[in-house]
Amino acid sequence: MDSLQSKISVNTMTAYFGIFKEPRGFIRLLQFIFAIFAFATACNGSSSLTIGATGQNDGRAEWSYPYNLKDLSISVGNSSTTLSTTNDIKPSAEFFVFTGVTSMLLSLAFTAMYVLMDRQYRNDERFPIIDLIITVIWTIFWIAGSSAWAQGVTNIRAQTSYDNILKLLPYCSGGTCSEKETGTYANVIVSVIFGFLNFFLWAACIWFVYKETRFFKSRTAQQQPQQNNFSNISAPGMYPPPSTQTQIPGSMG
Repeated sequence: MDSLQSKISVNTMTAYFGIFKEPRGFIRLLQFIFAIFAFATACNGSSSLTIGATGQNDGRAEWSYPYNLKDLSISVGNSSTTLSTTNDIKPSAEFFVFTGVTSMLLSLAFTAMYVLMDRQYRNDERFPIIDLIITVIWTIFWIAGSSAWAQGVTNIRAQTSYDNILKLLPYCSGGTCSEKETGTYANVIVSVIFGFLNFFLWAACIWFVYKETRFFKSRTAQQQPQQNNFSNISAPGMYPPPSTQTQIPGSMG
């Protein structure tokens, strides 16, 4: 009975919430929060543009995630056009959202591992190495995805602008059209900011995860004996040896 209880106590996972006081755990918590902000604002960037024409029905174009402007058309009078001839925005938007969703799940999984498996994480060298590899990969994902999505947002603003659509609609070339509703881009712009903030958080986490690996610990262990050896070395002749002869007062030599 005692042996059974001892096995249960050993195998039971103990929650360690002190990890949130360490940079590694605190950054994972921030990664979880900012990843949600990043993909949520990117997905909620829907907007619309309305163009009015004299004696004609208004032309209206609406766009939303994944911002496939190639399939979006607007008609004013007897002329119609698509907002884009290429599909260059959709891949960058989808990759950015993919990075955000997977980052949220990974940061949540790592946080749970830090809390519930702290002893195994510190004693088994495989856990920190896997943690480091995944962190490096998703750091690259964030800088690549944020850069591509930033260019995608620029293309959205350019291709859905009133001046660009006027050039595409022959009916509006004579100045018979007017802009009634302008598209809004606040959410997609904010999502780009959150994207680069997530890159900074994942890049900063690399160092603190690296400190838990055997590569850093072995390097630190090798440097400590060298420092101790240097501290024990003293320059020869720095202090003169004490005199072993004592002179008797009044004696000659």
